Amino acid sequence: MGDEWISAGDIEKYGYCPLSWWLSREKEEVVNDRMKKGMEDHKELGDALEDLQEKEKRLVEVENMVLWLAVAASLVSVGGLTFLRPEGYLRQIFIIISLIWLLAATFFLYIVESKKFLEIGLKSEKIVLAFAMIATILALFAVSLGLTDANIARISQVISLSWLVGASYWLKVSLSLKAEAKDKRDEYNVDNGSIDYVDGMEGEEDMLVYEEYKIRGRPDYIIENDGKLIPVEVKTGRVPKGPFFSHILQVGAYCLLIEADKGIKPPHAIVQYGEKKFQVEYDEDLKDLVIEKVREMRALIETEDVHRNHNRKGKCANCSRRELCPERLV
Repeated sequence: MGDEWISAGDIEKYGYCPLSWWLSREKEEVVNDRMKKGMEDHKELGDALEDLQEKEKRLVEVENMVLWLAVAASLVSVGGLTFLRPEGYLRQIFIIISLIWLLAATFFLYIVESKKFLEIGLKSEKIVLAFAMIATILALFAVSLGLTDANIARISQVISLSWLVGASYWLKVSLSLKAEAKDKRDEYNVDNGSIDYVDGMEGEEDMLVYEEYKIRGRPDYIIENDGKLIPVEVKTGRVPKGPFFSHILQVGAYCLLIEADKGIKPPHAIVQYGEKKFQVEYDEDLKDLVIEKVREMRALIETEDVHRNHNRKGKCANCSRRELCPERLV
């Protein structure tokens, strides 16, 4: 297949115009203002997505902490209440109510961590705090009315209260992280799902590779959703009615790379222009087309006989290598 590596970006350039791709290999590229703006936008996107990725990793850790603190608080509280031996109905009632409220607090701590209930976050935080406070007050009041094994019961209630306070604090941290992550996703129009990969734009160590065909590349980012990996490529500039052919080839190459490198076949890829997204299905036809274009590129590398393959002045006018091109139309 040849020793030279071909990137997904090369495939995109070739899909736009073979001669444009060839010039990008042979000559130093002229970086115009539009290209500079595009590079700056991609750097900003990469930094923002890396920040989002870190926030969401931290969010998972905090959510687990909240849930375990809540469970531990309820178990300790139940254990403490078993040492209470009230002689009157009043104390029994307080003990039962306090137990119910503690379990209710745990329930709301649990559901707020469930992804199905993210929209009730702030309301649930208030409910949790109220339930935890009332439960503790009722339990302590029941203790004060009279009990046996007082020290054990009191210690259990103090521990329970401390852990509930801790759970409530970390719940607040969790909700704050969720709000920040949601704002970041909305700002950059990121789909649901965890961010599996972000293009660091530096070095080759994090590149996806397909050894057999000597293809490599890095999508802007990859979304993991229900075990499926979906590459996303963000494009700047005008918003078309549909994805450009060259961009379809590029994301098709990313799907091929993910399938080869990670052993997971993406169902589709996404090309994003501003707020508009297009889903590109990854099937055998697209896979074969990408491999066919790679073979064509390798053949041209051997012959070095490369020419413009279109008669569209608009393509030449928008080409960043126009000034270097001997076959330009404008």
